[in-house]
Amino acid sequence: MARTDRLLRDAERGRFLFTLDTEEAFEGVLIDWDEAHFVIDNTFSIAPTGDRLAVDGPFWLPRHRVKYHQAIRT
Repeated sequence: MARTDRLLRDAERGRFLFTLDTEEAFEGVLIDWDEAHFVIDNTFSIAPTGDRLAVDGPFWLPRHRVKYHQAIRT
């Protein structure tokens, strides 16, 4: 895949919280991306109450649906 996003390239393998335009939130390790998708692994769905539910396998997020994403420092 093309690696034109310098900030994403530098952040690959970092943990992020992604919030979609539907207000759904997912936390995971960024393992790949392209112009259309973010791919995260070790993923959790985050409920508005803060409850976490594990998601099996790699998870594809449509990039145009992501309102914002933020790095999680551990």
